[in-house]
Amino acid sequence: MRSPARVSRRWPIPRASRWPGPWPRSRSAHRRCPVPPSETASALLPDDTHPVSTPEGLAVRHAVTLEWGDCDPAGIIYYPTYFKWWDQGTWRLFWAAGIDRRVMREDMGGIEMPILNAVGTFESTVTPGARLVVESRVERWGNSSFRVAHRVTAQDGRTVAHGNETRCWTSTQAAPGQLKATRIPDDIIARFGGTRA
Repeated sequence: MRSPARVSRRWPIPRASRWPGPWPRSRSAHRRCPVPPSETASALLPDDTHPVSTPEGLAVRHAVTLEWGDCDPAGIIYYPTYFKWWDQGTWRLFWAAGIDRRVMREDMGGIEMPILNAVGTFESTVTPGARLVVESRVERWGNSSFRVAHRVTAQDGRTVAHGNETRCWTSTQAAPGQLKATRIPDDIIARFGGTRA
């Protein structure tokens, strides 16, 4: 049994015995989780995300798997899961158009697009393990706001849920910690093949 005096000498660790700098990164872990140098365009689009040209303009479809943690004990999906998928769809849609967080904050001078409203209609139940497809596209462009439509379909083509998000095009340059609605540039709308309402 160690004496209390011996334990007291081992803690705290003497400064001379501490690692002098930051812990080195694991190269093998870095290879397993590569971080893209840029979030622009398709460089960050996951393999399960596909841009699609539609008569209404640019759209993206990305695949999702319904996990057990997305459901209650009865196997019914929690409705916030849909809104999470829709948020993913909106950001992947902008990535497909070459617009990401870095571009919005640095090249566009601090642009954010917070959600003003979100609506969802849930038409069919799904069970854990189901593979679904989320399709997202901008269905309306306003002066400083836009509405993104989302549709979730099963592998057999039936619609599981649909809804939309209304977001605002804002600038962070108005005042520290504040957002100011600004006009959406015409060239941004053109990237999506849309027209202003």
